[in-house]
Amino acid sequence: MNYLSKNKNRIQTNIFKWYELYGRKDLPWKTLDIYKIWISEIMLQQTQVKTVIPYYKKFINKYPDINSLSNSSLNDVLTIWSGLGFYRRAENIFKTALIIKDKYNGVFPKKYKDIIALPGIGRTTASAILTFSRNDKLPILDGNIKRLFSRFFYINKNLPLKELENILWNISEDLLPLKNTDNFAQALMDLGSLICTKNSPKCSYCPLNKSCLSNSKQDFVLKFNKKPLKKIEKKIWSIFIINQNDNIYLKEISLKNLWSGLYSSPIFEREQQMLLWIKNNQLENYLRKDKYDFQHQLSHINIMFIVSFCSINSNKMISENKDYWYNLSNIKCGIPRFQDKIINLYREKYG
Repeated sequence: MNYLSKNKNRIQTNIFKWYELYGRKDLPWKTLDIYKIWISEIMLQQTQVKTVIPYYKKFINKYPDINSLSNSSLNDVLTIWSGLGFYRRAENIFKTALIIKDKYNGVFPKKYKDIIALPGIGRTTASAILTFSRNDKLPILDGNIKRLFSRFFYINKNLPLKELENILWNISEDLLPLKNTDNFAQALMDLGSLICTKNSPKCSYCPLNKSCLSNSKQDFVLKFNKKPLKKIEKKIWSIFIINQNDNIYLKEISLKNLWSGLYSSPIFEREQQMLLWIKNNQLENYLRKDKYDFQHQLSHINIMFIVSFCSINSNKMISENKDYWYNLSNIKCGIPRFQDKIINLYREKYG
């Protein structure tokens, strides 16, 4: 990249200057503790910083180290993760904690080849863990940095995705400074997320605007040869069951590839399945007449939830495998976001 070679020193200098003035230096995971950095990097996958912060603080407060995490249970980890989404990340965190306990005597590994072999950790995450904990000189390429580099170097061609990623990885590696790689990496992430945003980039505030090829051409649309993800449309029927003591009935979710290990009100992929379940549990006379629906978005699925409500007198009316009764104000198992929506819907209509 001739353009990179000519501008490398200026790019690095401007990025460091901007970071000193405007970079996010007070994030709660700004530490050299490799365990805490790992937790933050997993949480930050596909999730914004402002969303992660309260979950990170809560998680670290309960699990301050590998030992406390590995001695917990997957259900407890999923419970504290509830609401953050992408629950496979929580499963991978727990799997990794057990591996580190058994294979590395409870000490987080420091070698790249060992870290990248752990569940849920790819090239960027492994590099970020070592960059922020040890100041190692490793390239990082998260979504924000991809967008920043693609615009700055005007990589606007319909390239195959793998070829495009190889170009961007090479840029990330070539642009690395000799020292302070941790601050440099954080600066790139901050620039991508705060300034070089997907929509309406704030070019007048960018320290690279005078050298940015997209800015000079006033063309910021990223035209990558990436097939658009076609979302699946799906309907799910649910029955929210509550007793006179405000205890609600939750059952382990058994849908294939969705919300594994989490609990919710009973859900069904067909209305007839729900009606049969209601009949088998002799709940017909306790059902409220009204039904309500709401939309719930996953990364690859649009789901229409259709919810019925049922008020009963005693927990003993229903008892199945892998189910719980919890007070509405003190749920002690992992629940997905849609369950929060169902609870809020109940409170809105009948609370």
